[in-house]
Amino acid sequence: MASANGDGFGDNPQGGFATGASLDVYEAVYRLVMTAYGYRCALTGEQFAPDIGLVHPHLEVVAIRPREAGGPLAIDNYLALEEHAARAFRAGLFIVEDDYRVVIRNPGAFHPGLRPHADGRLLVPTEQLFRPNPAYLAFHRAMPPGT
Repeated sequence: MASANGDGFGDNPQGGFATGASLDVYEAVYRLVMTAYGYRCALTGEQFAPDIGLVHPHLEVVAIRPREAGGPLAIDNYLALEEHAARAFRAGLFIVEDDYRVVIRNPGAFHPGLRPHADGRLLVPTEQLFRPNPAYLAFHRAMPPGT
């Protein structure tokens, strides 16, 4: 059923796009995050080759504070994580302290092949402005696991 405003979505607009940002903005943030992290997983440090496609086959760009919860479309609200790390982060299986130290909440539920970087901290961009914002990390830490 079409909505009265003609957007074609009826009473249930597509989630994640309600902020008014264009797809070009999402793509620009995605590419900037990938570049800032050097196509490396922030958790494991694993390096991946850049991909010319729109979506990288092994790395995901994950919001620290989700857009649905008021998170901004800004680089300091995103991490580049390999697919298993991305699932674990979204599920709250690991959290990140303000000093980027990784805390695994439930090691038994953690993917067996997933190992945090040797020093136990996230690998973050060298540029300070691109590093995860402590306020968004605090929001993620306060979320109950599995949400």
